[in-house]
Amino acid sequence: MKKLSFILLLFLMTLITFSTTVTFIFDAKEAEEVYLIGDFLENGKQKMDKSFTGLWRLKVNLEEGKYLYKYEIDGEEKINYSNTQIDFKNGEVYNYRIVKGMYFESVGDGIVKEAIHETSREYINPVKPGEIYLSLKVRNNDVEDVVLEGNFLSSKKQVINNDDMLEYRFHVLTDASLLKYRFRIIDGQEIIIGYNNTEAPFEFDFNNPKIAFFNVPDWAKGRVFYQIFTDRFRNGNKENDPIYTPNWYGDHTKDKLMFNHYGGDLDGVIQSEDYFKELGIQGIYFNPIFESISTHKYNTTDYLSIDHRFGTEKTFENLVDMLHSNNVKIILDGVFNHTGTEFFAMQENFEKQKESNYLDWYYIKQFPIEEKPTSYESWQGYASLPELNIDNPEVKAFFNRVIGKWMMKNIDGWRLDAADQVPKYFWNNYFYPNVKSINEETFVVGEYWKDSTEYFQAPSFDGVMNYLFKDAALLYVKNGQAKTFVDSTNRYLNKYPPQVVHSLWNLLGSHDTERIFTMLDEDVERMKMISALQMTFVGAPLIYYGDEIGMTGGNDPFDRKPFPWKKEMWNEEIFNHYKKMIELRKIRESLQIGDYKVLEAEDGLLIFERSTQKETTTVVINSKNSPIKTNILNGEFKDLYNDDIIEGVTEVPAKSFMILEKK
Repeated sequence: MKKLSFILLLFLMTLITFSTTVTFIFDAKEAEEVYLIGDFLENGKQKMDKSFTGLWRLKVNLEEGKYLYKYEIDGEEKINYSNTQIDFKNGEVYNYRIVKGMYFESVGDGIVKEAIHETSREYINPVKPGEIYLSLKVRNNDVEDVVLEGNFLSSKKQVINNDDMLEYRFHVLTDASLLKYRFRIIDGQEIIIGYNNTEAPFEFDFNNPKIAFFNVPDWAKGRVFYQIFTDRFRNGNKENDPIYTPNWYGDHTKDKLMFNHYGGDLDGVIQSEDYFKELGIQGIYFNPIFESISTHKYNTTDYLSIDHRFGTEKTFENLVDMLHSNNVKIILDGVFNHTGTEFFAMQENFEKQKESNYLDWYYIKQFPIEEKPTSYESWQGYASLPELNIDNPEVKAFFNRVIGKWMMKNIDGWRLDAADQVPKYFWNNYFYPNVKSINEETFVVGEYWKDSTEYFQAPSFDGVMNYLFKDAALLYVKNGQAKTFVDSTNRYLNKYPPQVVHSLWNLLGSHDTERIFTMLDEDVERMKMISALQMTFVGAPLIYYGDEIGMTGGNDPFDRKPFPWKKEMWNEEIFNHYKKMIELRKIRESLQIGDYKVLEAEDGLLIFERSTQKETTTVVINSKNSPIKTNILNGEFKDLYNDDIIEGVTEVPAKSFMILEKK
């Protein structure tokens, strides 16, 4: 396939116009080192940086003028022959670049300062054969429009405003194996943007893609998930209880919650079938259920066995059958960064020391090996969690067994613990492709609390635990500003590949955070507001067990109290609200996978639409303690939450929400 990377700065004439920051790009995927050579550089040359796509880049601040340059590739000097701008100096051939002075963008002036289309997923994002997203970025307020031309069946355009740049993103469907396309910029005149700054089309070969396909399972998009911390959910089998278990409804001290098993098990989950039906959940993510000495099970003893306190393999198989018979998916927690000290390999290290066969499975610091942070690398310095050497082929082979065994038990996905503690290449070069080779419909979600763009490039995951949503939603609902919420969520919605945004796990709390009801000072109205936002926003809601009945608790371990099955201990108002919102989401396609458009975000008032070709749903939320007026909701609406008809909305009550459909 022809080179697809270019940065254009187009003037009405043939001169190329840059700002003072100039980006040099060279395509040399097999090179070990690439330098830019030019007398405008300190010492005459400067090393370039290599991206994961194989492109080498260097940004240089330059004044107005003409600059001669060439490249040094693994010690050999070369020019870029795809660049037709060539000059000679002292008998040597160079590429050259002309840098012009400042230019201020203006729509319709026939001048396009910058147009970017590179070989990276940000610009060329293949989903599967016949489906791809293509993007062109231009300066804000610089062009009238951008049109995509090519041999495709359909193209849906989205315009995204990212600070000083506009992204024109096209969702393309084609029956051609070799897609040919180019961009047509309209700006007082028409400017064709094609391969190598010509009118020739770019090409993308679906039979030999230079960027990997990234097809997120459709079933995971917009689905309502539920998180279960097994030991604290329900005790369904007293026979597998430890000798001592605290009172399920008793005094939950810190030590009891941290160190004692309460007796929750997989039989308890199976016996909760009717509860799951009543609530309406569509998927369950389980905290680790493999053999471990702790209550949380993140210090794994045996990856190939169900913890004996939770049940047997047969119990697990019965659980999978029960869930699947109700069209509920099951996601297991994969802990591949570290093991427990009881794990067989670490046990041999303790016993045989330098004679152990498993020294290279870990990062041993010193002998004798003892359960101390000074002996080996461990997760956040906890000696009970020794870090694995995932570069060791034997470790990878062992995890192949683990992955294969549980996927053969028909699980639907993996949630990957401490994803940022493991090198990305393990996820995108090993784990993700291995899982997809077994079953491409398996859903892979990573635990990462920050901007996850880097994990979607190769890719590593189909989604992440979306703590960015949680942080933005909590700040907004606690009397915050709607615009702040929109800006915070737009930052990731506009950056992430569009095929992942509906599969992001929008959580409000987890086993690692305070309970959401506690964070909201047990304000029922704000609890209903934030869960309504969770159930209507872009992504897949993830409910932490007990949030739906108003469970409270501070940070770990107080967020891990047993689920109270005595209904008199539930907040029925919150529970009924959750049931209604989940049911509404399940019957409204637009709330599951619809496009997202903000209509108003002023003060505490947030109004947005979710829409598909079939329907449009309007969501209205006021986070403030006083009513807020609006003039954009004119006409007749159906209140989908209260099943009422409303004639226009001119004022939104304090601490309230509405889910509307225009009549």
